[in-house]
Amino acid sequence: DNTAVVCHGPTILGTQQVGVVTATLGQIKNRADLIIYWGCNPLHAHPRHTVRYSAMAKGRFVEGRKARKVVVVDVRPTPTSKIADLFVKVEPGMDYELITALRMAVKGHTIEAEEVAGVPREIIDKLADMMLSAKFGALFFGMGLTMTRGKGRNVEEAIKLVQDLNEWTKFVLLGMRGHFNVTGTNAVMAWLTGYPYAIDFSRGFPRSNPGVTSATDVLLRGEVDAALIVASHPASHFPRRAVEHLAKIPTVVIDPRWSPTAAMADVFIPTTYVGIEEEGTIYRMDKVPLRAKKLVEPPPGLKSDVEVLSEIIEKVKGLKAAA
Repeated sequence: DNTAVVCHGPTILGTQQVGVVTATLGQIKNRADLIIYWGCNPLHAHPRHTVRYSAMAKGRFVEGRKARKVVVVDVRPTPTSKIADLFVKVEPGMDYELITALRMAVKGHTIEAEEVAGVPREIIDKLADMMLSAKFGALFFGMGLTMTRGKGRNVEEAIKLVQDLNEWTKFVLLGMRGHFNVTGTNAVMAWLTGYPYAIDFSRGFPRSNPGVTSATDVLLRGEVDAALIVASHPASHFPRRAVEHLAKIPTVVIDPRWSPTAAMADVFIPTTYVGIEEEGTIYRMDKVPLRAKKLVEPPPGLKSDVEVLSEIIEKVKGLKAAA
């Protein structure tokens, strides 16, 4: 499993249901004249995102912030909402209802209710008009959409909204992935096993059933009796009861840095930093692979993740052969 289980796993599930209309960050930077941030706060969580690729980026066909409209949809004002032309405050857990109302407005249907999800009908119509008037729109969404009530269904409805908009104009959407190279982990797992996360090999072949075979669920049920954690930090991100069980079992942590997860490990193996002490490939949030170069020599004795895991695999093969 990987950290998508506690962030954008629902994005994957929604995409599997209805497909996705997406683009690279470069396309959005150069062409988007409407940027919508839904359930995310990039000025805090992705500090360089707005300057390099979205709201304030100077593109080939769009002259930076002055040529763009920016909309923020969130449950409360955020630093990102302060730079927005329109801030839409939605009631917590009511994103699905608001997206459905926007789909109605985009298709020209009348919204009979005075407000939906705490948003006045006039604001919904205004936002729908902004979407339809855009030459190229981009919807960025975060965990405010994926980890609230509805989860994957929220993402599914957002994708359908973007598909509806493409009958009139050009519109794309992109999840604001957070954990380092989690997109790459999803890609590698998918091409090796057919599944991007929550993979179970207990029957001798890969199968996936998120909600049953995901790391958080098997920990909550107490089914795990050992854990290998590579370059991730479940002690801070997993549910409390899952972490409590993790603390009771033998745990090996392979990570370039010390963390609370490393502190509770039975074995901690430090490794090199990819892109600093080791070369490698990193997948950006838009699924574009980037080659990371080695800049400096690592401290003596440190190995890369690949070397450590390869040696563990060889040792396991030797033990199985001797058994």
